[in-house]
Amino acid sequence: MVLTLVKPTTFISAGISPVARDINAENNHRQLIQGYLETHRIRNHAPETIRQYERFLEGWFSGQSEKRGEPLYTWQVMTRDVGRPLILDYAKTLRENDINTHTIRAHLNILKQYFTYVTKSPFVTFDGVPRRIEDLYGKIESPISEFDMPQHTCDFERLGVPIDPERAYDFLSILREHYLAPKSPIKSRNYCMAVLALESGLRIQELLHLEISKDLFFDSHKLQTRYAKGTKGSGKRSRITLFPPLSRDTVNFYLKHHRNAWPCRQKTDYLFLSSSGRLLTYSIAHSALCDMVVAARKINFPVEDHMTWHWFRRLFATRFIERFPDKLHILIELLGHIGAGTVHHYIRHSKAWIDEEIQDVLEKVGQWPSNGT
Repeated sequence: MVLTLVKPTTFISAGISPVARDINAENNHRQLIQGYLETHRIRNHAPETIRQYERFLEGWFSGQSEKRGEPLYTWQVMTRDVGRPLILDYAKTLRENDINTHTIRAHLNILKQYFTYVTKSPFVTFDGVPRRIEDLYGKIESPISEFDMPQHTCDFERLGVPIDPERAYDFLSILREHYLAPKSPIKSRNYCMAVLALESGLRIQELLHLEISKDLFFDSHKLQTRYAKGTKGSGKRSRITLFPPLSRDTVNFYLKHHRNAWPCRQKTDYLFLSSSGRLLTYSIAHSALCDMVVAARKINFPVEDHMTWHWFRRLFATRFIERFPDKLHILIELLGHIGAGTVHHYIRHSKAWIDEEIQDVLEKVGQWPSNGT
């Protein structure tokens, strides 16, 4: 982020030139943002997630500064006379531009987390000495509370399930017939990722960090991820999940016929590589899925635009529990969670499946004895 320094920021400390005030204010502002991002690194959050937070915060402050015609720093937003009106105006602007509730909540939540962090750790290094923000700029408080957040409603519920879980394998069949090309290692890689995502329940970052010699167990029909999110910041935890026949065959074919097309492939053990032979990024994976969805929609296959890699994880959970309703404890382990509560959020039955189950219940209820015995 590059801010045009237009007007000196007010300092409590005396004897500091206007130029020094601007330089120190800019440095202190950056220190606070970097300190917040460091908390995500400590909690082992994905690098792409951290970059997204960084881009959002830098873009938000840059945009607000441009709108004001002068630099806007963290502590200014954290004053009641500036922060509250600014946040309310920002939220109102998002609503007026028809931004969906999920996105509004996500944006405000990043800001809320950042300002909460600053209230808990309000220190910067100034003149080589740790100083409190309040000593330099005056009293601060978080300008966002839980009452400012839009009511939590799952937008994927509002939008619906992008693919009927019962037709998930039809989607893969469509890709084999209408997307794959004999001499396209990129499409083979993308298809292989889709198969593994559906049959293993791995998160996309876990998928991208699979290593051939360390994580693929063909003989025992298992996959391992060592990139799994840690519990409550305890660090990354390895876990085992399924490696079914279709996944094994697809990976074998990809390894035999297409992975050797990537440059520098012998220098890395990662299963999925970019065209430059490096670790695949989330943005490339996202574009790959969009291409596959477009290919399926061209022949009128029912898959919605809001299909994401994380939906494969939900489809995996849904299909598993529909087939093994008494093995919730196994599903919890396969997904890498610690309780049933989180897993239930992943289970998204299709309307047809729910209607069929309701009909089954109605038929059984109709068979109950009328005397209640």
